[in-house]
Amino acid sequence: MSNIAIKNLEVTSICNYKCPICVRNPRSGHMRMDDFYKTVDKNYHLFNDNGVWLHFYGEPLTDPNFLSRVSYIKSKGAKTRISTNGSLLTERRRHALATSGLDYIVVSISTLDRETYKRTRGVDKLPLVLKNLLEFKKYIDYLKIPIQLQAVMIDTGDGSERNEFIEYFHDHGIHAAFHNFTNRANSIELDLSLVDKHDYSVKRGLCKGLEEKIGILSNCDVVTCYSDFEGQNSLGNLRDYDYSLEALMKNGKLDEHKANLKNQVYQGACASCSDWIYYQEDSTEKYVMVYPAP
Repeated sequence: MSNIAIKNLEVTSICNYKCPICVRNPRSGHMRMDDFYKTVDKNYHLFNDNGVWLHFYGEPLTDPNFLSRVSYIKSKGAKTRISTNGSLLTERRRHALATSGLDYIVVSISTLDRETYKRTRGVDKLPLVLKNLLEFKKYIDYLKIPIQLQAVMIDTGDGSERNEFIEYFHDHGIHAAFHNFTNRANSIELDLSLVDKHDYSVKRGLCKGLEEKIGILSNCDVVTCYSDFEGQNSLGNLRDYDYSLEALMKNGKLDEHKANLKNQVYQGACASCSDWIYYQEDSTEKYVMVYPAP
């Protein structure tokens, strides 16, 4: 049990986008503040050393209590990270976010091509998102606040934009990252059959890091996989264990889940998962490749 780490704490499952490239909305609500406080108080020592991600499904900046949550986690000595679509990274929020104590902000730009953005995101907001990110970068540099910024590109085609994308954001002092793509749980609306070029010849077995990738959903369900947005393979609910993840992890469900994977019995989210190729011992596939700004 010493390897337990909470990677994601979903403060909200509400999103202001309805992207064809994203999974369907599995929940719709913010995490209750009493649940949040109890979860943090019982488990902050288990937050990922690199910083707990304050999202899972959903857009964290839609949460009206977001800044208070960041402040509370920071008071416990933990680092905080978010991934955002960037549309709400506006001038009105700029100072509050810059001084919130956030350590890392990832903005899912996806592409520098406006038409591709509209097709994959369902909205024509690429110019707004780019403006928000670049202005925010200027602002934190002006205030000398050491928030790390990263722009993410998602591979939904032949990858021809990759070098252009990296160079563009490096020129602005922003880290760039490249996310491979698979159709998570077969729930994507967009037809991506032509871009699924991954090597599925690797023998599928136990996924790596099940205890190190814990996600706590906004309803307090606990999952071990970033593809299990609906909580189909939930290990249980924290409320039933006095909010202690360590107590919950002793209920035997993780061992049962591992046994199923070892025996090639795939249930719930595992039954329709295509992301498993990134998490096998012998896989050469990488889900994320980060290119730090010079």
